[in-house]
Amino acid sequence: MGANADNHRRSIDLFNARDWDAFAADLAADCEFVDEARGISVKGPQQAVEFEQGWVTAFADAAITMPRLIDGDSTTVLLFTGRGTNDGPLGPLPASGRPVSLPFCEVRDYDGDGKVLRSALYYDQVSMLTQLGHMPEPQG
Repeated sequence: MGANADNHRRSIDLFNARDWDAFAADLAADCEFVDEARGISVKGPQQAVEFEQGWVTAFADAAITMPRLIDGDSTTVLLFTGRGTNDGPLGPLPASGRPVSLPFCEVRDYDGDGKVLRSALYYDQVSMLTQLGHMPEPQG
């Protein structure tokens, strides 16, 4: 795998270890992180780290598991399972105390120096809210 794929793989370890300084060091100054499911977009390393920390606020034991990385040179794709127990607020929603296990897809674009320019996160928000008890099971 190439350097950008190595960078993406490293970010898994940094997230799971909560090493936010090292996580931020791999981001471009003008990076953008987008949560497509919730329609959230943040810019710059500080806001990107705060975005990542938001997952840990909602799920103190949040972990990226079962990673599968696809290397597209200046773009990488990470398929993974996000796991954790909802023991803190998730945006406006109170903690439910319930566990969640959900597939995610993260697409990252890199600049010529290997810094993350853009990270887009995709997941099924209905499945997450259903697992957490904030939404009934879909009918049909």
